[in-house]
Amino acid sequence: MSRSQSARGVLFALSAATAWGVSAAIAGGVFDVIPPAYVAQSRAAIAAVVLVPLAARRGFLRPQKGMWRLGVLAVNLALVNVTFYIAMDRLGVGPGATIQFLGPILVLVWVVLVRGQSVRPLIWAAAVGAVVGVGFVTETWSLTGGDMTGVLSGLAAAVTFAFYLLYGEHLAEDFEPMYITTWGFILTSLIWMVVLPVWTFPTEGLASGDWINLLIIGTIGTAMPFVLEFRALSLVSSSIVGVVATIEPAIGALAALVLLDQTMSPIQWVGVALVVVAVATVQRWGLDDDQPAVLPVA
Repeated sequence: MSRSQSARGVLFALSAATAWGVSAAIAGGVFDVIPPAYVAQSRAAIAAVVLVPLAARRGFLRPQKGMWRLGVLAVNLALVNVTFYIAMDRLGVGPGATIQFLGPILVLVWVVLVRGQSVRPLIWAAAVGAVVGVGFVTETWSLTGGDMTGVLSGLAAAVTFAFYLLYGEHLAEDFEPMYITTWGFILTSLIWMVVLPVWTFPTEGLASGDWINLLIIGTIGTAMPFVLEFRALSLVSSSIVGVVATIEPAIGALAALVLLDQTMSPIQWVGVALVVVAVATVQRWGLDDDQPAVLPVA
């Protein structure tokens, strides 16, 4: 793999994280009026509606052999979204996001224990630094009350996020990113239609701003970044994409500062710096052709 190809993969991952972070800031407060499961359901449905015509126009809508593999992805997408939203709803955005972003560490553990590969210590340090930075940005110490449902949901989000990175990397070897994303959300929407029938959606009392928030979550926060993320996974390893993804909460904090006039404490700025340094470390020293970030064990 050339360095330019790896750099493109990191750029796609950064773009996806930026879209997720900005959309999170714009759509803040949606859980005050819509339960987390319904937010996850609408996110998948809107993404599918947006992606289907685009995929059809580019010739990526025709079902291919191995559709069951996209079904596995759909179940994972439903789980990672709803567990993440429940964690944020029960614990707050800070603790919920921090727990989920333990996922990249789990990816590195999988690479070492299951794939039998050795991860460079510098990349381990970058991954840990990124998670610590996420904790500072999101002020994870605000967790109080021992909400075990929220904690367990956050841990489930971390596991499903790690699976998404690893499985997405595997799918990207055989399918085009637009095809993966489109069918992933088509099937996810069908799953949600069974779990939560459309007529049960809590439309009463929703203002126009709430519908706009859902549209933002489904387009800028779902359809676009997932295509970019799968493109990244087709170019670089899931361990690299996972570390880059941890910049999302930092971008969300910066977006809230610009768009919502929310201020950040000094410790949050330290967190932003930690995440940026971690991502820069992966991009600069984790992508050398002669010294890849993930090295085969001798």
